[in-house]
Amino acid sequence: MGIQDRDYYREGSSFLDAWNRQGVTVWLIAVTCVVFFLQYLPGSPLVSAGRYDPWRVQDGEAWRLFTPMFLHDGLLHLFFNMLLLYLVGTRLEEVYGRTEFLVTYLLAGVFAQAFYYLGWVADIAPGNPTVGASGAISAVLVMYACNFPRQQVLLYFVIPMPVWLLATIYIGLDLIGVFGGNRGGIAYFVHLGGVVFGAVYFLAGVRFTSLFGSRRGSAARVVPRLRVVPADAVEEDAPPPTRSATAGGPPREGGAPEDSLEKRLDQVLAKVSRDGQGSLTPEEREILFRASELYKKRRK
Repeated sequence: MGIQDRDYYREGSSFLDAWNRQGVTVWLIAVTCVVFFLQYLPGSPLVSAGRYDPWRVQDGEAWRLFTPMFLHDGLLHLFFNMLLLYLVGTRLEEVYGRTEFLVTYLLAGVFAQAFYYLGWVADIAPGNPTVGASGAISAVLVMYACNFPRQQVLLYFVIPMPVWLLATIYIGLDLIGVFGGNRGGIAYFVHLGGVVFGAVYFLAGVRFTSLFGSRRGSAARVVPRLRVVPADAVEEDAPPPTRSATAGGPPREGGAPEDSLEKRLDQVLAKVSRDGQGSLTPEEREILFRASELYKKRRK
């Protein structure tokens, strides 16, 4: 199969094909938005059956530690949570891989609610019923700040600041909310639970997909797509291309150079989807560069 026949090369594709190529971040946002509108249908039982309620959890309804992350109590609550998820989630998928990010997001939401529940059991957290994905969002924000601390963001779309400072402000407000007694209608303990999860996950360097065993099949469709990278804008951590990386260099394997490149490119893209870009070796980054050069030539 030629490079031009792959999904990431095609300029035209059907609507379903386009959706199938989306990462889990987009799917999480889509599912959460659908649930949000379903919960407002007349007679919908979603909120009453799925919101966090410590008394119900104590009675054995453990699913209430999971379902609240897909429920929201207002359009603004939903909008800001999903906006932040999109901004940081799509980048984290490139770092950790599609399956790993999905598992981490879901576990972060459960951990944050469990943290809130344990605080209630210890009589240091209120027992108010809650909904929202803020616990999982807090976790991915901390993970993003740990991976890209100097990345510039706009607070309220106006004030520029590095993401580490934004995360620090976010955590500080939650600590004030918890220990300052200003609990109001915001579940600050859930936020802090997400912060704890995200920080521990990053520092421990654990990968849940490796703990669960085989990761085969996690890249049924490769999320990362081949990008045309100008020669003067190669990523900071990518090594400079060697002579063999240029279009005119000799192939490393027997047979047609393009066929050899395509075969190795498929393997590299599958690895990126599974484990993230950080798992690539210098040789595998070189393969991406060579494929990018070939792609540019075909576009001319």
